Amino acid sequence: MNFALIDWIIVVGYLVASLTIGIIGRRYIGNVSHYLVAGRELGLFVGIATLAATEIGTITFMYYAEFGYKAGFAAFAAAAISGLVMIVVGRSGLVISRFRQLQLMTVPEYFEVKYSRGLRIVTGFLVALGGILNMGVFLRIEGQFLTIVSGIDARHLVAVMTVILMLELIYTVLGGMVSVVITDFIQYVLLSVATILVTIYATYHAGWTAMVDKIASTMGAAGFDPLANPRLGLTFLVWQVLLWFSLHTCWQTTAMRVFSTKSPELSKKVMTWTGFIFLGRGMMPMLWGIAALTMFGTGAPGSDGMPIPIVNGKPLQPLEAMPAMLAQILGPGIRGIVVAGMLAATMSVNSSYLLGWSAVISQDIIQPLRRAAGRGPLSSRKQILVNRLANLFVSLFVMFWGLYYQLPGAVYLYLNITATIFLAGAFVCVIGGLYWKRANTMGGYLAMILGGAGAIFPYFFFHWSENITGFTSFGLAAVGLTAGSLIARSKTLRAPVDVG
Repeated sequence: MNFALIDWIIVVGYLVASLTIGIIGRRYIGNVSHYLVAGRELGLFVGIATLAATEIGTITFMYYAEFGYKAGFAAFAAAAISGLVMIVVGRSGLVISRFRQLQLMTVPEYFEVKYSRGLRIVTGFLVALGGILNMGVFLRIEGQFLTIVSGIDARHLVAVMTVILMLELIYTVLGGMVSVVITDFIQYVLLSVATILVTIYATYHAGWTAMVDKIASTMGAAGFDPLANPRLGLTFLVWQVLLWFSLHTCWQTTAMRVFSTKSPELSKKVMTWTGFIFLGRGMMPMLWGIAALTMFGTGAPGSDGMPIPIVNGKPLQPLEAMPAMLAQILGPGIRGIVVAGMLAATMSVNSSYLLGWSAVISQDIIQPLRRAAGRGPLSSRKQILVNRLANLFVSLFVMFWGLYYQLPGAVYLYLNITATIFLAGAFVCVIGGLYWKRANTMGGYLAMILGGAGAIFPYFFFHWSENITGFTSFGLAAVGLTAGSLIARSKTLRAPVDVG
């Protein structure tokens, strides 16, 4: 066991305080708007904190550290793209201002406003599918981090995963977005402290010169130049630009923060300032991965050609190298603060994702289907109940998927692909709907179906590379919207006119 008594006191104290504060948020839930978008009352600083905390979790640090371990400093290109694109979206107001003006609660809701109820249901299904598959690996990877750093026997991984999930469920199910926002602010502060501490410790113990030399000797130019790296290249960079534009505008958990701000102008400021945080969100954990490679990457090359990390004579997966490094370099007290910070990140991200995907199931699949069947809308109280039941469903699936699904490659790329299942079509449809007058329902259907199929079949069934799969998915979605809209318009123009 790596944890000292002081570490346990810090971690347990944080968990009790966070859970208590989160549950208090329940008293502020008056209707479904409070539950899903916090009554649209978020200000600038709380908005920045909750948006940053929502998209920075233990899973984020794990996959970025693994990416740094495998791609070296060349991986920084992905982090730079994520932050710079977010700043551009914030400054320009691309999509997000129009979304906030429409007072939406979910991204698929826009599809009924612009296109049709049927397309909203199809989009809701793809958003839920991609989002839940994306979240499906979170618990296992977060559990791995906690067991390695704390020294808990790996046999107790399932128990650790269950405890994490139950804590998140309690305050998310009860308090919705209000509880999530309250705890996000506290978690962001603790997470920031932990991130800075780990960066200082990792760089000090590995040594900056040794890190640069290790990348040079292991990868050569490919470790510094993304265009020279066979895992990356120009296709990867273009796909990342497309992906991050779609993530910052159409990713449900990000969009819910935009929907929750007081005004469209404020949503632009929140997005802009959070973009600067996103630059460090990727680069710092990538640096930890490089430090772990420097300290532990001494084994024979694995299947991906990278040295297998060896810790205490035991071979590990590259994903496990960073937490193994923290277990060695962090002392009592500091280790507790870092783990509490990572737990803060975990609970912040997972609670937001549980709320986001359950909202889509409730608001964009169940509710529209009821209306299509001629049944009246659910009351606000019943909508909250359906959201809570959807939360439980998503949680059970996440636990099952995390235990039994084996990742085919790097976690970062798996998450990118599962997000692309709906983001390719959704982004194309949203851009077309907002900025192209000819976009119509037939084009929307083709964009969503081709974009989803372009991500699912090549990756899960034909095992294409992530770069080609992602690029193909966006391309098919664009072709679908353009061709479908033009064909439908052509038929409309050729239809006989009833002159009475």
